[in-house]
Amino acid sequence: MDIVLDASVAIKWFKDKDENYIDLALSIQVKKLTGEVEIIVPDLFFLEVLNAFLTKPALTREDISNIKESLLKMNMKIVYPDSKILGKTIDIALKNNLTFYDALYIATAEANDAILYTEDKEILSSRKVYGFIRHIKDYS
Repeated sequence: MDIVLDASVAIKWFKDKDENYIDLALSIQVKKLTGEVEIIVPDLFFLEVLNAFLTKPALTREDISNIKESLLKMNMKIVYPDSKILGKTIDIALKNNLTFYDALYIATAEANDAILYTEDKEILSSRKVYGFIRHIKDYS
């Protein structure tokens, strides 16, 4: 099964304080590592995850480097936006009043016939338009 994750899910792999659905996020990670699922992410994913931890004063540079290395070792399929995906992202962002970043996750999932799992409220607001968007709590 191919799935797209946004940063709101991946953050749960490294942070358990003030986070919900950690067990589900970790389950996805395990299934990726055992080959049961393929995780597809836009290149932006890494920037968003690392930025979320960069703003946490309790983390050291070494902590953030370890998170970076863990993400890279997962060997996720990285989608580098081409003209088609960028055009679709613009359409999705304008049609749904989303940021370009949020729309990119939707366009990536659509282009790869994948389910998009997220906890992001803005992305989730487009579920009625894009039936492949799921809340992380619905992962099984």
